[in-house]
Amino acid sequence: MPAVTPRPDVMALLFDTDFKRPADSLVFRHLDGRLFTEEEQAIVRNATIEELQAAGVHVDNPEAQAEAEAEAAATTLAELLLGYAVKHHRTLAALMTDEDLIEYDRLGVIVAAGADRFLPHD
Repeated sequence: MPAVTPRPDVMALLFDTDFKRPADSLVFRHLDGRLFTEEEQAIVRNATIEELQAAGVHVDNPEAQAEAEAEAAATTLAELLLGYAVKHHRTLAALMTDEDLIEYDRLGVIVAAGADRFLPHD
């Protein structure tokens, strides 16, 4: 997907927006405290995520946050299971198909070869 070019009029308005408005206010304000006009309100409300981010506004993206949490959970789960796999290799190997056992051994050699980077350095 091609990058969207931020619109200059939107960016100028975003850079002049006080995003620390009172919690009970739905009206944006300029940095000098003036309230936005109806037109300015509409412009800011129609700003794209890319424009908001380019202006330095933190945009809460629950979808991206959920994806990051799922990725972190998958990594943590893999690390947890690896501890059991190493401790109980014989039990685990007995449950594997021949193909999985070959792949397990192949990956184990690769991991073991890089394990020295986790050892303390003198």
